[in-house]
Amino acid sequence: MMTARGSPRLNLLKEVAERHRVSPPTGSVEKRRRGSPKEDRAQWNASLEKDLVDLLREHATPEHKGQNGWSSEAWNKIVMKFHQKNLYARCEKKKIQEKEKELKRDYRMIKEIRKQSGVSWDDQQCKILEDPPLWKNIIISHPKAGKFKTKGFPLLDALGELHDGQTAEGTYNFTSIESS
Repeated sequence: MMTARGSPRLNLLKEVAERHRVSPPTGSVEKRRRGSPKEDRAQWNASLEKDLVDLLREHATPEHKGQNGWSSEAWNKIVMKFHQKNLYARCEKKKIQEKEKELKRDYRMIKEIRKQSGVSWDDQQCKILEDPPLWKNIIISHPKAGKFKTKGFPLLDALGELHDGQTAEGTYNFTSIESS
């Protein structure tokens, strides 16, 4: 079968051959534009976390926050202000909400660890100071606490202002699947 030079079929065959010959760079163009989950996870740093917590505290008013968290309108404002403050950080609303949940989870975990017998907290470094045997016990009770063995958590007080008194704790705390 012959195809004439410049024919649509020849051009199509050339395009297909070219696509197969040149391998695309790591990750598709669209993934690089959107940002893969690893990129979003890697771009969070202490400064961005602090900016997010500051914005959450700014919007922790009855008009923005109800029993179940921030309203959709409040989240839109938080995301907009976050992007205005950090022009280089491009996170979707969902990723920012996930980061808030992660920070809340870490706050609760550190709070529980500090209640354990023998655990000491360094206010200067915002860090748990423990011996290796006690860390083994902490890791057993809180498997995700390993990252705080060497890393501090300077947002503890700010997150305490946000979440203390807002979440059910103690004797009367139960989920809907537990009997009351």
